Parts: sequence; structure tokens; C-alpha cells
Amino acid sequence: MKVSLALSGGAARGAFHLGVLSALEEIGIEIEAISGTSIGSVIAVGYGSGLRPYEMLEIFKSKAFKKVLQFNYFQKGVLKIDESASILQTFAPIKKLEAMVRPTFITCVDVLSGKIVRFSEGDAITLAIASSALMPLFRPIAYENYLLIDGGFMDNLPIAPLKAFDVPIFGVDLHPLLESQKRHFFGVYFRSLFLTFIASSQSQIEACDVYITDSRLEGSTLFGFGDLDKCFSLGYESGHQQILTYLSQTMYNKCF
Repeated sequence: MKVSLALSGGAARGAFHLGVLSALEEIGIEIEAISGTSIGSVIAVGYGSGLRPYEMLEIFKSKAFKKVLQFNYFQKGVLKIDESASILQTFAPIKKLEAMVRPTFITCVDVLSGKIVRFSEGDAITLAIASSALMPLFRPIAYENYLLIDGGFMDNLPIAPLKAFDVPIFGVDLHPLLESQKRHFFGVYFRSLFLTFIASSQSQIEACDVYITDSRLEGSTLFGFGDLDKCFSLGYESGHQQILTYLSQTMYNKCF
């Protein structure tokens, strides 16, 4: 069976994506095309380059990968990504999106035009970094005639490029929408920012044939490396369960 896969943003929770990919491989489902925003685009590039989920997890956990993030002395962002780091070349050995082993799409926002820009060609590492440029933590990335920032600002579950493929769409979301109990000012303020960020995902969720997330992700950090193994395990568990449920329902519908 073939499917297409949309991977949301969610920073360090991206290890959940890797767990889902591992479950897909174990079950024997082939990825026809892959689309990502933010950390989802980074993983899409790694997988599109032929890396396996466990290989990417080990890279994320390595000291070399942690050193990629550098303090930027508040110059156009608090942090910057060292694009020349050799570990990034290891993560994306195929340099161009159009050369990937499967169609690979990266979603960014161009702050100049105010529009979503989707790339299926171009420099894989630069565009993955651009798609992950969450302002104000990271500076925007100049690319061609664009000034690019995190695609999650306008499309955090980028299924649009996958509609051209005649296969089911699986969406993996690192931001489960849960009821909040926070009523103090700053709690409500950050909750409102979160709701704005994920608002674009609602229609995309409804268009997915399979929507994979896990409420337990709420307890995992976004900006740290301590929960990588936990998130991977959650992704494997949730992915395995929801994929098998979908397959059993599909088989039942075909029989009746």
C-alpha cells in the first residue's frame, strides 16, 4: 500500500514523526510523497534523502547536531543555524529537492508577499532551515526573491501538495488541541498565540484520510533534546495503532 505523508511543525517533538515513519516501515506501507513544515520539512528532507527513522533519531541526539544551534547575539533573531555544519550534510546527503528518492515538498511563508510558498525544487538544506525559521527565535532566510520564515505560521499541516497523488493522505500533527485550564493573563495570552498558530490546520485535519497525533505530546518540550526517545516511542505507538485501525476499516469496507 502507498500513502502520502504530511508532517507538521513542532520543534523537538519532531522525533514523534520518526516514530510514525518507523511504524509505517514496519507495517510495510510505502511513502509515495512527503510534505513538511518546520521540523516536518527537516525530516522530509532526511527521509527523502534515503535516511531511515532510527538514523535520523541518532543524528538528532548527537552532540554535533546540538552544536548546529548558535547564539546570534540578538541580531535578527536570538538563535541561528550553522548552515555549514557537516552534520547537516550527513542528514541531507541529497542536496536538491528535485533529486530526492520520492517527491518532497517544503512549505515556507514569504514575509515580503505574505503568501505561502511551497518548494519541490531547490537547495534542500537551505529551504528546510527557512521552513524552520520561527520568528523571533530565528532570523528569516533570504532565498532567491523571497524572505522566508517558518511555514507553520500559515500552514502547519501541509497536505496541499499531496492532493495531486492518487493515494491516501496521512497527516502527523505535533500540536494536539487539548482543553486548557489556564485562566491567568499570561496563560491565556500564550494559549491565544497557540490557537492562532494551529488555526490553519483545522481544514487540513478534516481532509486527511488518517490523522495521527497524541495528547501525551503536550507534556513534551518543544525546545530541548531531553524528550527525543519519549517522542519517538509515542510516535511509533500512536502511528502503529492508528495505521492498523485504518487498514482494518479499509479491509472491512472492501468486504461489505
